[in-house]
Amino acid sequence: MKKNYRKVFSIIILSFFFFFCPLLVKADGKASTGIRIEGKPYLNERFDIILYVRDISGTTNDDGLAAFAGDFYYDKDKLEFIEYKSLAPFSIRFVEPKMAGTATNYNYINGNHDIIKFTFRAKALGDAILDYPDNRQPDSLANPVHITGCREVLTITERPAPLTIDQTSIFVLTGKSKKLTASYNLEDTVTGSWTSLNPNIATVDNNGNVTGVSPGKTKIVYQTNNGYRVECEVTISNYLKGDVDRNGKITLADAMEVIYFYIQRKAPTEYSYATGDMNEDGKLNLSDAIQIINIYLEK
Repeated sequence: MKKNYRKVFSIIILSFFFFFCPLLVKADGKASTGIRIEGKPYLNERFDIILYVRDISGTTNDDGLAAFAGDFYYDKDKLEFIEYKSLAPFSIRFVEPKMAGTATNYNYINGNHDIIKFTFRAKALGDAILDYPDNRQPDSLANPVHITGCREVLTITERPAPLTIDQTSIFVLTGKSKKLTASYNLEDTVTGSWTSLNPNIATVDNNGNVTGVSPGKTKIVYQTNNGYRVECEVTISNYLKGDVDRNGKITLADAMEVIYFYIQRKAPTEYSYATGDMNEDGKLNLSDAIQIINIYLEK
């Protein structure tokens, strides 16, 4: 992905250790930053990005960070910047293009600490870049510390429908079964139940297994306890297994139909799969054609 993201701010976060004595010591060290995503980056919806810093290692003052600054970038084609909020007890200023100023607070970090919350709106689908590159502090600052940057790529997607079903129409032979699966896509926990609108044509169990009872059409419904509902139209037929051409008997022509499907001279239908998939492996192949021929020869 080309570098089409842009700078939001040059960030100055200024803070000195609790006592003045450490300010007299130049203690080169290292601190690392990270990016945490809070919320889901769904198209046209808001979510938060947290920039945090880990405690310093390898300095004479491991209890905290004297100061740091840097440029935070985001993908302007995918993200709309809304606002920011300081999450730490620091004097925070945003300047352009370089850092400037002096510390005004006396605070320090122990462990991981959230620094800034950025709020964005996702405005286009696809991958978006968030980047806080490495940035070394000027030697004029007390206890200059090298900040290890961080980079994150997030993927913006459409918010999924609350409830989905894997098939909206199926064909089932009488006495045979086919499974339906419903998926609840929200984070809360719900229960649901399966129902057949006409159990004289098709029944369904608690696991979504639909069984053909008699020829006809009906609908299988899955509904959650909080009101979401999905449906699948079911066609039940009592044609013979292997009777691919629907003439009421099994002949060599049925085997040829399967072969045509296998070599892609014809496009199979759901009915073709239901009657021609003899070994029920989800495919129409030569094995199915051979089984149909054997049934014909045994008559």
